[in-house]
Amino acid sequence: MTITSNPHVEWRLDIARHLAEKIRAFPGVQAIVVGGSVARGYADAYSDLELPIFWDALPPDETRLALVAALRGEFLHGYDGPALEDQLLIDGFQVDLWHNTVAAEDAVFKAVLEDYSTAFGDSNFMDTIRACIPLYGEAIIRQWKQRAAQYPAALALKNIQQHLTAFDAAQLAVVAYRDNPTVFYTAIGRQQEAMFLVLLALNRLYFPTFKWMYQVLATMSIKPVDVEQRFRQAFRVPYDAAVQDTTHLLHETLALVNRHVPHLDTTAVARRLAYTRAMYAVG
Repeated sequence: MTITSNPHVEWRLDIARHLAEKIRAFPGVQAIVVGGSVARGYADAYSDLELPIFWDALPPDETRLALVAALRGEFLHGYDGPALEDQLLIDGFQVDLWHNTVAAEDAVFKAVLEDYSTAFGDSNFMDTIRACIPLYGEAIIRQWKQRAAQYPAALALKNIQQHLTAFDAAQLAVVAYRDNPTVFYTAIGRQQEAMFLVLLALNRLYFPTFKWMYQVLATMSIKPVDVEQRFRQAFRVPYDAAVQDTTHLLHETLALVNRHVPHLDTTAVARRLAYTRAMYAVG
C-alpha cells in the first residue's frame, strides 16, 4: 500500500506539518520527521502519529513542558520526568514525540555501519530513517538517508549467524504433544520472529519492529514461497500441521542462507533442525 492510496495517512501528515511548525520554533531543534506507520504508508484507523525530534542537546523538563503546552497537548500517562518520549493527546488524538540528539544518532550510524551493531534499537533507528518523511532539517535527514541506505555485508552475516541460533524445530513438537496452547503458540511465534530476522538480513533490511512483519515480508525478494500466508496459517490449523509447515519453513529459510551466503557454515543449524526429541517408554 502506498502513502497516496491510504486514506488514513494524509490527514495525519497534515497534523504532523502543523505541529512541526510549532516545534521548530523552539531553540535547539535541528530536525523533525514523521516516523512509524504514517511514514511507511501502513497507517490504519487505529494508528497514532510518531514525531521524532532531533535536538542539539536533549531538552530540559521546562522545555518539554513548554513544548507540550504550545501543542495544546496533555500527557497520556502523566509526566514522568526526564525521558526520550512524550506520549500526548492532542484534541483526543495520540501523538508521540521522540527526543534525541543529532550527535547521539550520528553515533548510531557508526555503531551499525562500522561496528556492526545488531541491537534492535540501533537497527530500528536505521529503518526509521530509511522510511521517515522530513518536516524540518531536510539537509540533515537527506544525509542520514544516504547513510542508512547502506547495509554492510559483514552486518548481514552477523545478524544471520545470531538469529540462526534460535532455529529449533524439535521444541515445537514437544510443546504440541503436551497440549499447552500458550507455550505452543509462543514457540511458533518465536520461530517466525527468528526467520523474519534472518530474512531481513538476507534482504539487507533493517528492523522495523515485529509489528510490521507481514507488510515487510510482502516486499522481500528473498524469502520462502508464500511465507506471509504460511505464517498466518500456523495459528489456524491443528498443532501437527503447524509444526510440520513451520519446520519446512525453517529448512527453506536455511536453504536460502546456504544459497546466498555459501561461505557460512550452517552445519550445527542443520543438525539441530534434523533432531527429533525421543519419546521414552515407561516400565
